[in-house]
Amino acid sequence: MKILFPYLARWRSANRSRYHQLLTHLCDFGHQVFVLTAPPMALNDISANDVAGSNDSLPPGLTISELHAPGALQKFWRMPIPGTKLVKKGLVSISSINQIRRFIASEKIDTLLLYNLPQAPLLHLAECRTHFDLADDLVAMMEVEMGAIAKAGAMTAARAVQNHMLAKAATVTVASSVLEEQIERSVLMLPNGADVAELDQIRPTAWHAQNAGPTAGFVGAFEYWVNFDLLLQVAARLPRVNFLLVGGGRRWESVKQQVKTLGLTNVHLTGAMPYQQAMSYVAGMDVCLLPFTKDAVSDGSCPLKLFEYAALRKPIVSTHTHEVAHIGHGWMSFADEPADFAAAIEAFLTDDRAAAHAGEAGRAMVEQLYNWPHLTRQFEELLIKGAVPNFEPAAARRTVLETLNSEFAP
Repeated sequence: MKILFPYLARWRSANRSRYHQLLTHLCDFGHQVFVLTAPPMALNDISANDVAGSNDSLPPGLTISELHAPGALQKFWRMPIPGTKLVKKGLVSISSINQIRRFIASEKIDTLLLYNLPQAPLLHLAECRTHFDLADDLVAMMEVEMGAIAKAGAMTAARAVQNHMLAKAATVTVASSVLEEQIERSVLMLPNGADVAELDQIRPTAWHAQNAGPTAGFVGAFEYWVNFDLLLQVAARLPRVNFLLVGGGRRWESVKQQVKTLGLTNVHLTGAMPYQQAMSYVAGMDVCLLPFTKDAVSDGSCPLKLFEYAALRKPIVSTHTHEVAHIGHGWMSFADEPADFAAAIEAFLTDDRAAAHAGEAGRAMVEQLYNWPHLTRQFEELLIKGAVPNFEPAAARRTVLETLNSEFAP
């Protein structure tokens, strides 16, 4: 099977997305994948900029090329104009339509994989099977990105475009049960996961070589769906605990300034870094954090970092968001207020048995349910057969917990 994936971001950015995982594993299964990555754009976004050492190793069968456009557009993309993320990505998609159509014909592509609203025209122009992957609540994300403009009816149009893509695509996957419940057609609920074999090679040398003492941490994009205000309030309550924040994005500079203003010497920001190095820092954490905002974007999200934390056997403290609460019920800790969040971190730091139980439960979840080879096989079956595999994650999670609880019983 030949798959074409137009990617509205940089493949070699610090962001290891679900598409890096799914497409890499499809290549491991013998399929051929072509990625057309976005050109360089002046966006302070973790996905928009290359990072040396990120995703450099490509498996056999994976080819990376670049979407191109007229010089005037390329010049605009390189201009650092605030608030132009959606416009720039939309123009990338529109300007690449003919290139993608020619690519499909010349390479005899079997499946065109789409994932974003600006790609809607490709559903009508592609002479091959089309698949739409809804990994986030795209309409809710656009509402945040567009701000006041959203009140002018743009959200109604965005919802119509998303519904059209869901109806028109030959097959559809969604990343969370929250998103699945919003869709009337048959879809495959394909959550995120972790690559256990890869993460088992990670060692915590990067952080342990620099610091000692208990560490709570976060890895990911510094974006609006992360509640950094909560995180910094918690850090202020726990001055003897290191707070290690790994990643970059549009909020990185403001968070850095907040840390300085508040005098939080126990908060450490690394900036964006290659995936392997970032995971090395995560391996050095004692407790891992998911401090998300309370809104539709976070409620519908199935965060990759949840499963990476779990694969590394880390106890996890999260705010209450719908999808994470579904997955983490019975083995994660949840809190929304600074005092409760701080108490949950302290509980894991002072109770080795509770931390070990949570870590082993998360690891078992990833091994049995949320591992990329297993998830990619489901994706492969859908693309080849067009049939949705039968999978009941809630029942499977209960079985994992029952087995583990009996092992940890006094």
